[in-house]
Amino acid sequence: MPIHELEILAPAKVNLFLAVLGKRLDGYHDVVSVMQKLDLADRLYLRRAGPGISLQCSSTTVPEDSRNLAWQAARLFFDQTVIKDDVRITLHKKIPVAAGLGGGSSDAAAVLLGLNSLFSAGLSEEILLAMAARLGADVPFFVADMKTALATGTGTELRSIDGPEGYWVVLVNPGLAVSTRWVYDNLLLTSDCNPYKLSGYSYLPEYAASLLDAVFHQGSSGPGLFNDLEAVTIGKYPVIRTIKEQLLGNGAFAALMSGSGSTVFGLFRQLDLAEDSCNRFRQRYQDVFLVAPLS
Repeated sequence: MPIHELEILAPAKVNLFLAVLGKRLDGYHDVVSVMQKLDLADRLYLRRAGPGISLQCSSTTVPEDSRNLAWQAARLFFDQTVIKDDVRITLHKKIPVAAGLGGGSSDAAAVLLGLNSLFSAGLSEEILLAMAARLGADVPFFVADMKTALATGTGTELRSIDGPEGYWVVLVNPGLAVSTRWVYDNLLLTSDCNPYKLSGYSYLPEYAASLLDAVFHQGSSGPGLFNDLEAVTIGKYPVIRTIKEQLLGNGAFAALMSGSGSTVFGLFRQLDLAEDSCNRFRQRYQDVFLVAPLS
């Protein structure tokens, strides 16, 4: 018996490591990143109903038409499957918008997965991943059945890895919407600030995993977690550096900007320290969350 509606969660992510290797001829960038899904999530309801594709969102800052990546995902699904495009999508936002947490990409992935189930289309993960790559570099990660992944190429080539365990994540978003395109356009790949560039890039995928082990388990005093995009965003929004310093001062063993920003995350081994830090930041910012990695 066909189902007529379903609910699906769209989790957020952080980049535990992000190195930009260079700009490609097609205008995109090759990257190496370790991506981690979190238990912070948007909630989507999909219902068979028409006519066409309709989208309603709880956030007034999110478009409800073809400018929305979730809407685009639905359009792509129906075009690819030649299924009649009758669906109502209700999106309840929890993940901050344009914050480096992958909310829009995760919503798009949730729509692809949800419609595949709702309409019993039977599309394989391989086909869904190919569709996801057409929507954006982060979308395949949310389609893939991976909690932690090493992403290479433009970010669409994924390899599941064992993620670190036994930590809490405090997310602090200062309310700044950052354009990913602007950050990449202003990235200086010749910058001396990246400690991984001097030795070349061939070892970076393997090095990313060993770096995480050093930071999480060995108490490394080396360069720690790294995000090539951080310096660009901090140059325009120095509050990101301030938040990082405050997270470390509150007991985080590592702090980093996620993606192109503006969310900063702190990693804590002790729940009480994480809770205290979260409460401190909530006195100043609206979008502050205490979450755990999906495992």
